[in-house]
Amino acid sequence: MQEQSETPPRPPPILTTKRLIIRPMYLPDAASTAQHANDPLVARYMSLAFPNPYTLDSATAWITMNLALARQEAFVICTISAPDVVIGGIGLKPGRDVSAHTAEVGFWVARMYWGNGFMSEALAGFTHWAFENWVGDRGCGLRRLWGGAFAPNAASVRCFEKCGYVHEGVMKGHCEKNGEVMDMHYLGLTKTDWEERVRGVGET
Repeated sequence: MQEQSETPPRPPPILTTKRLIIRPMYLPDAASTAQHANDPLVARYMSLAFPNPYTLDSATAWITMNLALARQEAFVICTISAPDVVIGGIGLKPGRDVSAHTAEVGFWVARMYWGNGFMSEALAGFTHWAFENWVGDRGCGLRRLWGGAFAPNAASVRCFEKCGYVHEGVMKGHCEKNGEVMDMHYLGLTKTDWEERVRGVGET
């Protein structure tokens, strides 16, 4: 008798917010990832590593690559009401060497969830989790998070700012995609400033 392969259990979340869960990815996520990522407006201000069209093979390759890492650095965003349906992604790219205490944060969310505060909610929760839990390759925790946004992507800039990230500079003509040269905005948040922000919220 041929044994049937069992679907692996869904990974437990690394964090839960009011409406969302953020958890490690696994192969059954490929279909909903492709469904929501396969949108030219979602891909427009992403790097070339985020393909368009975004096929089921694209999603499977991305998930397989992350599962091969000793520790996942990218995670999926789902709603609490539908924990098996990927509506976006968020992750970090840890710094190395003298920047091992830092990490770049990147994210995306499906277009149907734009304008409802989902991405700000996810970024706020993920920022808290990263500062509290991530340990770099030199054994130190994160003391600085940062992110970049193409200049026309005002929504991502606002999302960072809502979560306490401070605009730190602009690199002129830093990005070129689909024949369009764009400036890149950089925003950052130190753990010290984040802790002060958390204390301020708690005191109000």
